[in-house]
Amino acid sequence: KIHRKSANQRKDFLHKQSTEIANRYDMVCIEDLNMRSMSNQGFRNGKATLDNGYGMFTSMLAYKLADRGKQLMVVDKWYPSSKTCSRCGSVKEISLEQRRYICECGMNLDRDLNAAINIRNKGYEMYCQMAA
Repeated sequence: KIHRKSANQRKDFLHKQSTEIANRYDMVCIEDLNMRSMSNQGFRNGKATLDNGYGMFTSMLAYKLADRGKQLMVVDKWYPSSKTCSRCGSVKEISLEQRRYICECGMNLDRDLNAAINIRNKGYEMYCQMAA
């Protein structure tokens, strides 16, 4: 009973967040993540990784954007979003422990923000190729 209540609360939260995003943006870019493989590779707590509802969230987001005539761009999981400088485009190896992306071009940014910018840029590039 407690698990069902928790699952319903999570589902409600995901519905509200996906609705807000679908109403606010004309295009959303996400990374195609495989949560099952991430849970098996020792990323924090494996069960917590599977329980986060990412797959459910992306499904909700996809149909809500489609219903509104908007775009969901899914960037390949192998695209090096964390290894690419969002300013100059150079690619370098960066360990998971490094929380900042520091490039020779002078860009110094939180690694997750840098990756998010790269995913947005790649998604927009994919959209432009699709629209051409």
